[in-house]
Parts: sequence; structure tokens; C-alpha cells
Amino acid sequence: MGRGYDGPQSFTTPVPQMVPTELVEKEFWRLVNSIEEDVTVEYGADIHSKEFGSGFPVSDSKRHLTPEEEEYATSGWNLNVMPVLEQSVLCHINADISGMKVPWLYVGMVFSAFCWHIEDHWSYSINYLHWGEPKTWYGVPSLAAEHLEEVMKKLTPELFDSQPDLLHQLVTLMNPNTLMSHGVPVVRTNQCAGEFVITFPRAYHSGFNQGYNFAEAVNFCTADWLPAGRQCIEHYRRLRRYCVFSHEELICKMAACPEKLDLNLAAAVHKEMFIMVQEERRLRKALLEKVSCGESALDWVP
Repeated sequence: MGRGYDGPQSFTTPVPQMVPTELVEKEFWRLVNSIEEDVTVEYGADIHSKEFGSGFPVSDSKRHLTPEEEEYATSGWNLNVMPVLEQSVLCHINADISGMKVPWLYVGMVFSAFCWHIEDHWSYSINYLHWGEPKTWYGVPSLAAEHLEEVMKKLTPELFDSQPDLLHQLVTLMNPNTLMSHGVPVVRTNQCAGEFVITFPRAYHSGFNQGYNFAEAVNFCTADWLPAGRQCIEHYRRLRRYCVFSHEELICKMAACPEKLDLNLAAAVHKEMFIMVQEERRLRKALLEKVSCGESALDWVP
């Protein structure tokens, strides 16, 4: 299906592919805000690339690759390769984490959407649009993440009262104009076929597809992500949310093999390890003081 949407307000241009992205965008938000009209769209989201195949060439024994395909199969821009490059700390996690270390595929149609969210563990994400109609993105910088959360809670308190971790469930759409009217900075872009979009740690993003397209996405984490990853774990703890992997185990594993780290990553790991040890000492000291005062250790655990 192209962008020849045949709905309550049909696009009237003679050639569907020539429909301006702004017109599709206007109709998308009109439908989202409408309480009288229902439009059903389908979105092939979060499809496991190891099961259905990646859009990038992958080296394996089952298929012979051409020299050109072999070059792409080993390129750092191949989303099967990027998460496990030496500069990405995810290469130190042994498990294949679907969606983080292993790319997911996305088959979109007009108006199929992805709601406001940030990535697991506040990691970076990278999305590549292989072919098809554009994907419209909205982004909020990490410095405004808490402001966005406050605005959403203020405008939809009944939803957050029943589900405090609502924004982690990818079910919340809110018009960027509404956010901006409450002081939240929002940027916008149209991703066309052959283009990458990268999101930064704790940068909220959402968007929708302008028509039939095929995209692939994965996560990666560089040395500068480590402090954000630690803050994310503290945030998860307050929300009582499960982690995808153990951040502390990751730090310890990297610290145990410093020869595998470049200078930049080694310095970042040393700093994180120091903070982690100091926190452990503080917690042990507090626990011993509570026990010595006759309090139950179970009463002290937050």
C-alpha cells in the first residue's frame, strides 16, 4: 500500500507518492485527536531479524556472498555488526538480547505509529530505512526528559495513577504541539529510504510512517553512555522495573579484562567501578549500623 489513503479525508493528489509529508502528518494528528472516527492500521513491529532475516547482508555458511555483499556484511554500519563493535560496550554482554544486540525489523503502512518512549537502559538507538515511504520522527533532548514526563502526567493524571510506568509501555501518543505549548522542546525530521536516524540516551522519541516501508533498528552503547546507564538503573529501581541486563555485572566484567578496552572506555569503566564500590561500602556501613541498633535488616531494605 502506498500513501493513497482512502479515509474520511482522502488525499486527493493524482499520484499517491506525491502526497506532501505535511499533509499526511496533518491527517495523522487529526485522526489521533478525533473521538468520532476509527482507523485501523497494521504495523509489523519488533520482528526478530535472526528468525526472519536481516535487510543487511550477513556472513554465514548457508549463502555465498558477492564481494560487494561481503563488504557490507562486515561494515560497522551494518546493524548486525554495530552493537558488537569494540567501541560498543554491549559487545561485553554474552547473551543475544533481542532488539538491543540483535536488530528488529519494522514493516510499516500509512499512519502506523510508534509512541513516545526512551530506549531500554537509556541506550543509543539507530534506525535504518531500507526502502519505502518516509518515516516521520519527533524527538525531545535528554535534558527535557523529566519535563516531558511531568507534562504528560499533568495532562493525563488518570492514566499515570493506574500505571506509573506508562511511558515504558509504548502506548502513549501526544501531539508535539501540545508538548511545545507546555515548554517541552521538540524536534522533527522525515527519514527517507537509505537514511539513518540515531537517538541519544534518554532522548524521548515517537513518530509514524508515511506509507508502506521497511526499516531495521538496534541499540548500541559507547563509553559516554555509562553514567546514563547507571542513572537509568537507579530510575528503574524507584519504579520497581526489571532490567534487561545487569549493569553492575557489565561494569565488573569490563573491569576484569582491561586489556580488551581502549583508553577512553577503560577510563570510563574505572570511574564507574569506583562509584559502584563507594556505593556498596556506604550501603554495607548503613546496614551494619541498623543491625547494631537492633533493627531488622528486612525493615531497612527500601
